[in-house]
Amino acid sequence: MQSLPGARSDANRSAVGYGLAALALVLLALTWASFFAPIENTTFGLDARSADGANARVTQILPGSSAEKTGIRAGDLIDLHELTLSQRLRLEIGASPIGTALDIPIVRSGVTHVVTVHAQAYAKPRNWGFILATLFNATVSLLIIAVIVARRPSLATGMLVLYAAGVPQSLAFNSLFTWVPDPLFGPVATLCQMIVAQLPLWSLLPFIVRFPYEPDTPQARTTARVADAIFWLAVVVFGIQSIYEPVLFISWSLFDALSTYAALFAVVVFTALAYRNHAGEQRRRIGWVMVGLVIAAITYTIFNLADIFTLTSGTHTYDYVLVLDLTAQAALPVLLGYAVLRHRVLDLGFALNRTVIYGIMTALIVIVVSFVDWLTGQILSGQRLATAIDAAVTIAFGVALNWIHGHTERLVDRVIFRARHLAEKRIEYRIGALEFAPTGAFIDEALAVEAARILELESAAVFRRASASEPFIRMAQTGWSPDETRELRDDSLLVTTLRSLERPLVLDDVAIDDNAFPRGSSKPAIAIPIVSQHELIGVALYGNRPDGALPDPEEITLLARLCRAAGNAYAMVEARRWREHAAELERSLAGMAS
Repeated sequence: MQSLPGARSDANRSAVGYGLAALALVLLALTWASFFAPIENTTFGLDARSADGANARVTQILPGSSAEKTGIRAGDLIDLHELTLSQRLRLEIGASPIGTALDIPIVRSGVTHVVTVHAQAYAKPRNWGFILATLFNATVSLLIIAVIVARRPSLATGMLVLYAAGVPQSLAFNSLFTWVPDPLFGPVATLCQMIVAQLPLWSLLPFIVRFPYEPDTPQARTTARVADAIFWLAVVVFGIQSIYEPVLFISWSLFDALSTYAALFAVVVFTALAYRNHAGEQRRRIGWVMVGLVIAAITYTIFNLADIFTLTSGTHTYDYVLVLDLTAQAALPVLLGYAVLRHRVLDLGFALNRTVIYGIMTALIVIVVSFVDWLTGQILSGQRLATAIDAAVTIAFGVALNWIHGHTERLVDRVIFRARHLAEKRIEYRIGALEFAPTGAFIDEALAVEAARILELESAAVFRRASASEPFIRMAQTGWSPDETRELRDDSLLVTTLRSLERPLVLDDVAIDDNAFPRGSSKPAIAIPIVSQHELIGVALYGNRPDGALPDPEEITLLARLCRAAGNAYAMVEARRWREHAAELERSLAGMAS
């Protein structure tokens, strides 16, 4: 049996998403390893800084190191032209597997002689503020991004992984690959340098023009093509830079500073263009992400410039700036994660609810089992009997786990998420009351007035019709004026779409916007069909919350249930009316017959 094309497409997307998520987690593991892996704690015993573009000057010799034993002294020059690409990079990184030999051409008094130094173990001093800030940024950023790319794989979210590759320190990151033999190490380290140190900020450009959706207008597509062209130009330029002069930014410090300013400018400009190209709920949806993008561009720029200053001057004046800056770089993934959670990918309240519940459940399991184990150990001397009691208590606890889970969930709902719990309970009461609805007006008010009040929505309206030949007439509303849309035609895009899908729609997602709808805070955001026996008999429209955000997924599900109950209630009211009409006709006929 052949699988459906849609199923294959979904499977491919899932595979891509999980692959990108795995890549993000690998980057996280490498970031941690760049500080704690043994290969990072090695040295050739010397530090060098740019001298005149063609040479590097030895600035420090580590006492007792291989470099000191070979006679290298501070102030000696290193002829960079005599070094291969791999040798230059090993000299720049300053770390390699223990025993790795490096031939260095030393220039002293105009005479060049080659000295061989070997990598050896060395416990490097640690700047714990810098390390902790980097690990905090990496852990928060990459875990959030891993979840996002796993759920929503695309070119845009894939670029987030490249952006997060800029979290680790490039030299420490490259040291993890120094086990690669020469001359292959040179290209590998060059590629890592470009990915980790130079491209992350530029990768925000393809992301900006594609979040939250692929461009769907000529103007947006043109903007995306320009952003892509700038990104690929950066790839080419930085590729040339990385190959031409990889050591210590010797001839590129000014270029690096200017390119960082250019990237900051480009990110801010394209962020403004993306914000301008969106409207309504989409603009509100990406507002926080836009703030995160600007923060990311500014903090990344500050970090690069401070890092360049440290490399070229040899001082660490900006250590505190780098620590604060690295911590602030987590703003983009945090705000992006909030936007994705808040807007229909996951429900933030639901996630917090489950986090609290399962945290309590885990703590209960650990406490109960640990206490029983301790108690039996204190009271009973027989190991077998103690083990049997432990097993019996654990099994009993497992049997009662569902009961405990249910009561814990209800407790958390009523205490921590009390407002949500009350709203759900009140909607449930309305759903139950609709089974006994006396009139259609009672149902209209429950949909358009009561639901909006309980869920604190800015607007609501219900449209229904008396017969298949009539349009849908607005019967009740909250936040609508008398002059705004009074009817929906049977051939309108909204009606035909709801009839075909029979599920709630976010109007911005399907680009449906009637000019006669209310504007501003009362603008409808969600449309829910009212169906009876697969026949569309009404439409309910609901607006956003007072803060401009959509109702969350659980609330939309509640409204959909309310509308399904309303569909049945309208049918019962209509059936009751026809029964009464039939009974009245029978009485009239009986009277005429008598």
